[in-house]
Amino acid sequence: MSPLSALNNAALLILQPQRSTSVSASVGDSLVASINRAHAGAGSPLTQAQARITESMFSVNNLDATQMKARLFERVGKEFGIDQDDYDSLFSYGSAIKTALDDLKQKSPSSIAEIEKKLGLDELGISLDTLVNAIVDPNGSDGDRLDAALEKKAGDRGKGEGKAATHTPTQPDEIGLYGG
Repeated sequence: MSPLSALNNAALLILQPQRSTSVSASVGDSLVASINRAHAGAGSPLTQAQARITESMFSVNNLDATQMKARLFERVGKEFGIDQDDYDSLFSYGSAIKTALDDLKQKSPSSIAEIEKKLGLDELGISLDTLVNAIVDPNGSDGDRLDAALEKKAGDRGKGEGKAATHTPTQPDEIGLYGG
């Protein structure tokens, strides 16, 4: 065999694709098994703790007073068939709801109590008027009353959940820094 043909044979071996399917299959199988173990709860305590922290911070079950307020504003609009996206400002959205509420008071005053119950305002201890006024003027006295009721509700919700309740959503301090 000439040195040139030996060199060509070596080059062909190097350039040919590897056909070791058993090795790649076993690597793939072990990777899938590793992922399945991780999803089954296996893993280091650090990984498990990080998962629990992420769940508590980003879970839809952890609502703070501001999130509750935003959802309540949206729900009251839906009760009157008013979509917040149709308005440029919270003031104009609240004014449209206020107009609809005034119309409802004239037509069917008894249905106001039903709406208050449906929205959970009776549990918060505020009226539908208070809620609508808080939408129109969030910095007014009705806005403060709504905020206090929602903060109390968020605090009460946290107290009933045991150890996990000691976690409060991260809030900035007086100078805008986040911390524990």
